[in-house]
Amino acid sequence: MKNIYTEERKVKIQKKIAETPKSLLRDSLTDYTEGYFHITLNVHDGLPILGVVEGNSKAKRGEKDAPHVRYTKLGQAVKEVWMNSFHFHSGIEIVEFEAMPEHIHCLIYLKPENKEHLGKIVNGIMIGCTHAYWDELGIEWKSEKLNKDAAAFRKKYDKDHTRSYRGPALFVHGYNDVEAVTAEEVATKIEYIRANPERRLIKGENRAIFTITRRKCSRNWNLDAVKRGLTRDRWFKAHAADFERAFVNLLPRLSTVSVDGTSRLCIDYLGNRDILNNQQKVSLVCHKADAALFEKQVEAVMNAARNGAVIVSAFISAKERAIRDRLISEQLPVIELVDNGFNERYKPYGKSFYACAEGWMMQMSCWNYVYSKQTTVSREMCMAMNELARIISGVNDDWWKKCAML
Repeated sequence: MKNIYTEERKVKIQKKIAETPKSLLRDSLTDYTEGYFHITLNVHDGLPILGVVEGNSKAKRGEKDAPHVRYTKLGQAVKEVWMNSFHFHSGIEIVEFEAMPEHIHCLIYLKPENKEHLGKIVNGIMIGCTHAYWDELGIEWKSEKLNKDAAAFRKKYDKDHTRSYRGPALFVHGYNDVEAVTAEEVATKIEYIRANPERRLIKGENRAIFTITRRKCSRNWNLDAVKRGLTRDRWFKAHAADFERAFVNLLPRLSTVSVDGTSRLCIDYLGNRDILNNQQKVSLVCHKADAALFEKQVEAVMNAARNGAVIVSAFISAKERAIRDRLISEQLPVIELVDNGFNERYKPYGKSFYACAEGWMMQMSCWNYVYSKQTTVSREMCMAMNELARIISGVNDDWWKKCAML
């Protein structure tokens, strides 16, 4: 068999990979012929031509004035293309769909009997959407009168889902996909898609809350503080080579800004800024050594929050997240340190979104944003965030033990 991967082709492939945003790259370890995938497609230039978000953000689903998208004619056509795609791809099911003004979300299920790659399926649907767009623009594409050479030229170079010599494509090149593996992840993706109109209205009504303040410096947040956080780990403290390796690994991730020609660490944040001004703050870090005292720690943290203290934490461990959920359910003030930076379109996710909207939460990040489909956080990042929590709160991790002894 002829080897199609010539050196020239390999160079082109590598160039394409290098130029493709990480969010649009496919995962080589994922089976893209079976499973649940959350797909996001963006309209060219962010044009809000698919619909208008309407309704009352406080109305419940099913009520007359509940948040919803009023589709334009094009938006309705795009939805119909997606919902009828099973006629052309028998091995798929559209589980959930929503077209926002300038992008779409879809949860697609590739059945076990499906043989087509997800990319081929999405590209075919994108072509159908672009043709619907051309119909709106009055571009003739169904019965072209092309001579043989022109037809051959179009067939070789036109890709209606991303570019064409006959008219503009509706969506930008590429799409983002996130695989939902467990039943819980599938349910989470469905809820995320359904809640999009509601979140859009809430964000619009609370612009100050969801506006990201960037590149703020603190004299206490510096490289010495990062090193201090690492040395709180007994392993890093005892093994200089591993400590140095961990510190070097952190440097590219830490957000910095140039001040008078000097690089300084900085922080981005959003949410209710008044929370940061609260004079009473305590840190939350659950250590394995204190596992037997966890219920006492929970009691101390909840009592402190009920008495006006702001809880500051990265909420990394399952125990820390369980406490966060209790704090949010009681609408108690929280500063949440997130494990990635904020991209330009960032908004809090899940319960944190509503906690910010209600004014009970502030989110902070000391990291540069990096797109990754992996949600794991390195140990050294955890150490750095825990140290930042101590700096913001002004107290050590064991403050609650004194309360438990009273």
